[in-house]
Amino acid sequence: MINIRCPYCLKEISLNEAQTYKCSNPDCGEYIPRDFVEKREIPRATVGLIGFRGHGKTTYITSLFYLLKFFKTKWEGYYFLTLDDHTGNIIYEHVPQFEEKSSLPDGTPANFPRPALIRFYKVPYFKDYFLSVYDTGGEVFTRTEQIMDQGRFVAHSDTVLFIFSINDLGERWSDNIEKLLDIYIRAVYDKMRVDLKKRQHLIIVLTKADTLKNTTPEKQLSEELINYLDTGTYLEYLLIDDKYINKKLKYYSRIIKNWLKEKGCHGFISAAEDNFKSVEYTIVSSTGAAPVGKKLAKKLEPQDPKRVLDPFLWILEKNRPKKLLEKLFGGR
Repeated sequence: MINIRCPYCLKEISLNEAQTYKCSNPDCGEYIPRDFVEKREIPRATVGLIGFRGHGKTTYITSLFYLLKFFKTKWEGYYFLTLDDHTGNIIYEHVPQFEEKSSLPDGTPANFPRPALIRFYKVPYFKDYFLSVYDTGGEVFTRTEQIMDQGRFVAHSDTVLFIFSINDLGERWSDNIEKLLDIYIRAVYDKMRVDLKKRQHLIIVLTKADTLKNTTPEKQLSEELINYLDTGTYLEYLLIDDKYINKKLKYYSRIIKNWLKEKGCHGFISAAEDNFKSVEYTIVSSTGAAPVGKKLAKKLEPQDPKRVLDPFLWILEKNRPKKLLEKLFGGR
């Protein structure tokens, strides 16, 4: 018998090697991809997306998949395979609309039915990896009861991307992100009894960061962060190594955290760092510039998305198996 957590229902199940790999949970019954079951030595991460409607969750993940497709032409030996028809439809139907027709993806419905399941091969520095991504409608995160019902997959992920656009949160934006975090913690820790401190990494993602370059002083990025955003094209990721992960990413995570503190987000930061296994901070611009309605301002080019791979690299780093010396002393 093989013991595994089903990627579709996230229940711990047992499978018989002599039979088709079908989830034994009667409420699920999904066929589990063969490699996901048999290649248990390959690291894997389950990722949930948190954020209000209209803040760019779906656009971010679509932009990420767009770039990860593009890097098949840049990273030697790298490629990925989708593990089911639903994920194949996202990669080969939705992403091309984003790329070729300059159309923003539709927001995710509250009853998001399935995760996106991908197996990556030969990612620089990280090598092979399984990734399961869970998205759901932003309205789910406005009440604890909705998270318990429709957001349960996100709640049981080992890593969550906490995605928000400061300019879409109004004047009291620092209060509003703290409110979202407060609701999520109450739902998942208190009512669902998930021990976030032991089980879940939190990655803060400031989306639409290009809109924070020329705005009011209360929201404007520092000159250092504007430069960091602007230099974050795909060229930044041609070489990913220990130095990039353990120095550059970690350095700018601290810089973004300190910028949030300067803007009055002390409560948000303290609540995040007290209640999760770890917390990191990123800024991204999924399209490089503000769209016009449901269309991009111009046809998307690989150099347009900025810093979009940073959250992805943090996901891989947080879930990469650590050797004994790393556990004791940190670093790779």
